[in-house]
Amino acid sequence: MTYALNLELIKEKRIKANLSMGDMAKHLGLTGKADYFRREHGITRFRSTELPILAKLLDVKIDDFFMPKV
Repeated sequence: MTYALNLELIKEKRIKANLSMGDMAKHLGLTGKADYFRREHGITRFRSTELPILAKLLDVKIDDFFMPKV
């Protein structure tokens, strides 16, 4: 079985945590909010090194980001 990142969950958790795309970009060490936007919308993939940071910011386990790919 293959898995994909649940981008909707990431967006939902970011909004609930009251974090802007700019905030997320800063925490992930990205050059700007456009880089984060591309990740959250699936245009660019999140890097494996970014997932632990993302999990901590959004208060979820890394495993929660993944869903079975249809």
